[in-house]
Amino acid sequence: MAGRRAEIEAKRAKLAELRRAREEREEKARQRPSTAPPSVDELVASLLASSRPEAPPPPPAPAAAPAPAPAAAAARASSPTPAPASPRADERGDAPPPRAPARDTPIPERLLYTKQVQTDPVDEPIPAPAAAAAEAPVATAPTAVEARPRQPVQPDFVDFVHAKTMVMERMLDEPYNVLTDYTRVPTDAPESPSMQLVRTFFDDTLLATRAVTDVDWSTHHPELVVASYNRKRVLRHEDDHDGLVAVWNLHVRDRPEMVFTAPTDVVSVLASPFHPHLFVGGTFGGQVLLWDARQRGLPVQRTPWAFSSGGTHGAPVYALRIAGSAHAHHLWSASTDGLVCTWSLDMLARPQETIPLTNPMHPRSARMHVTSIDAASHDPSRFFVATDEGNVFDAQRVDRAGLQAGLDTAHVYVGHTAPVTRIETHPTHMLDERLPASIADLFLTASMDATTALWQPASTPAEPRVFYPHAHPRIATNTRTNPLAFRHAAWAPITPLARFEHAHDYVMDARWHPQHPAVFCQADAGGHVDVFHLTQHTERPVHSARVPGDRGVHRVAWERRRPTATRLAAGGMDGRLHVYQLPEAAVHVRGDADVAEMERLLSRWHA
Repeated sequence: MAGRRAEIEAKRAKLAELRRAREEREEKARQRPSTAPPSVDELVASLLASSRPEAPPPPPAPAAAPAPAPAAAAARASSPTPAPASPRADERGDAPPPRAPARDTPIPERLLYTKQVQTDPVDEPIPAPAAAAAEAPVATAPTAVEARPRQPVQPDFVDFVHAKTMVMERMLDEPYNVLTDYTRVPTDAPESPSMQLVRTFFDDTLLATRAVTDVDWSTHHPELVVASYNRKRVLRHEDDHDGLVAVWNLHVRDRPEMVFTAPTDVVSVLASPFHPHLFVGGTFGGQVLLWDARQRGLPVQRTPWAFSSGGTHGAPVYALRIAGSAHAHHLWSASTDGLVCTWSLDMLARPQETIPLTNPMHPRSARMHVTSIDAASHDPSRFFVATDEGNVFDAQRVDRAGLQAGLDTAHVYVGHTAPVTRIETHPTHMLDERLPASIADLFLTASMDATTALWQPASTPAEPRVFYPHAHPRIATNTRTNPLAFRHAAWAPITPLARFEHAHDYVMDARWHPQHPAVFCQADAGGHVDVFHLTQHTERPVHSARVPGDRGVHRVAWERRRPTATRLAAGGMDGRLHVYQLPEAAVHVRGDADVAEMERLLSRWHA
């Protein structure tokens, strides 16, 4: 304590000496004004007057006072004895210096300090004895910035940020150059003669180890394409759902615009052509889900499970179709348990109709394993059913003309030796009422036997024969050579009009062009996307492309933009969604000229 007190007294003496020197200089300056720059002492004095702390915190008391060093003791011995201040100052143990008078002298930017004036001893209290310091509690230093409690994020704010970021990303993606004079430079870029890849959608965090199961385009928003996904092989996070449906925007590259969840794998998806905000999906567990883009990711409606309510699907729903008009439409769903149901989008608690499809002439099982269905818009009471045995059947929705609702055993379409992956009727009759029935009744089938077939339904029954249409041609024979066909039935087999064998692997999908009567595309498991133009070439595609990574393509879909659809979406088995751009000349609709050429081609095939 004695050494600390002596050090404080030495600093006070030094300050008193500086104060006296400052007063002398001020007195000389009043008598004789000078233009010389301020000295170091003046700068030090002004700094001490302006930087005095208001209430410095008391320092912690040391446990024991260190012994003074020999050099420090010598310095204190040689220093002069300070003059006593006022009695009150001696009792408090401090002597605050008087405030320096205000000066107009500017302070330079760089200040120099000495070791003697770096420590401000003003108002420094005398430390307490060691015994008292040991008994006093040690106060903890307060933190500089206390952590504020985290405020919960409101859902309205999240929706606002999401909507505005989508708008900004779409604006940034616009191919507009502010430095280009669009009044003199033509805006139409030269068209590529081949099919070009324009966009690939993938989110590694969300879609890793998933595969695209189905693809569809929005009718009301041509820039939106929807894709369904199966489950991940390994669920790494708690928020990983088994099934997902992602809605991608062509103007937003890095992330989907909307994400919908499902309790199981989503194996089919459909964008409603009559409601811009509704999306329908079929799950591996047999449920049909309805999502609304105005709501959050969970489905707004769902069909009951088969074990809780009878008359619903108990197997994967691979086929979904919406038929009808904008004021009167319904949803078709078919599963591999041989059940076809019709639903109203306003209520999915109970199906409107339930049509069981059974084949009593099958030698092993009467249940039909449906893989795909479709119906012509001009005759919604009749639809076509594709099975995993490679056959296609007619079916009736209602009882009509002596035929009961269900499978029509009068005709069978025999042409594939493997499961049929897709069946689609010709769509161009919806755009042109003058289209002949010979073209409007056509339908396509894609199969895992690496072929795509073109069919025309029979208007009159053919000559009956004892026949069982199995997938394999060695089994599809009469009862004399095949003991499995033990039941006699009047089957009328129908062969395809044309067969396209250009595929390199399993043909996973085939889709008609929405406007052109002679154009369709197909996708195979080898990663190839082929576009056929029947009036130009009937044996090979006119445009072909292979997806990056040489992974298989599971589904393909044309955009629904009018008057001419030029973009094509292909969903890969690696979870990537590829969008291709075709030249407009390849799908240009010429009206009656295309219809006439298509009719000549059909007549040649019939001959």
